[in-house]
Amino acid sequence: MRRVKINGAPPADWVAKAEAVTQQLRAAADEAARDAIIEANEGLWRDDRIRNWLLGQFNNKCWYSEAQDTVSSIHVDHYRPKGRVKQEHGAIPEGGYWWLAFTWDNYRICGQLLNVKKGDLFPIIEGDRCTANNPVSLQLEAPVLIDPLSDQTRLISYEKDEDACIAVVAAGITEPDITRAKTTIEIMGLNLRPRLNEKRNDFWDKCMMKIAEYQNASGAQVLRLVAQSSAKAALKEMVHYDSEFSSVSEACIRKYAPEPLIAAVFEA
Repeated sequence: MRRVKINGAPPADWVAKAEAVTQQLRAAADEAARDAIIEANEGLWRDDRIRNWLLGQFNNKCWYSEAQDTVSSIHVDHYRPKGRVKQEHGAIPEGGYWWLAFTWDNYRICGQLLNVKKGDLFPIIEGDRCTANNPVSLQLEAPVLIDPLSDQTRLISYEKDEDACIAVVAAGITEPDITRAKTTIEIMGLNLRPRLNEKRNDFWDKCMMKIAEYQNASGAQVLRLVAQSSAKAALKEMVHYDSEFSSVSEACIRKYAPEPLIAAVFEA
């Protein structure tokens, strides 16, 4: 996975409307009243103003898989589920994070198939869930699910598996990070979609081809340097923030490219 970096602020008119609805939620008499408010205003998180702004943060890629809409349509996902939440499959649902239903920084861009797989699952590692009336508790909560906006995205890498490329636990990490990575892969179904695995595989193979072009460049020195420069430029483009599956390309390069090429591709 790759960390998504937020630049700028969402449209002010959308934010004003969302904040007004959030105030209504907090003033609601009971859960039924809150549910009615959320249902009546669900168009807000589907509004093109916020959706397009969020899509623009990561070049229209799913924030969990880095796939664009050739794999599945894109949803605006609530990282912390708004209606109800489950600690694990089969668990009795608990009350969700209703007060974050219209808070844009709880939104993540997610492919439809992954979002459906995620559902209401949002386990925490330890301690209590955060509460609506204690803002500090949100910072203290310890979710298992890796947040695409955090550096913890580095806990998930990729590997070639026969004819597909799958998400795997990054090398050299320890518990509880191993558990977080494994559980995130499972919750999001990162390896359950053949089309997604095949597309990652295509990018992996393209990386391997460019690495081979760099290593096998031959002939007169000027021709060899030109060939290596071309391969290096192609690989740099593949790991660019905006490129589809850039984290897959990075995993391949770091595993199979020679050290001088790795240094050249990832130089500042």
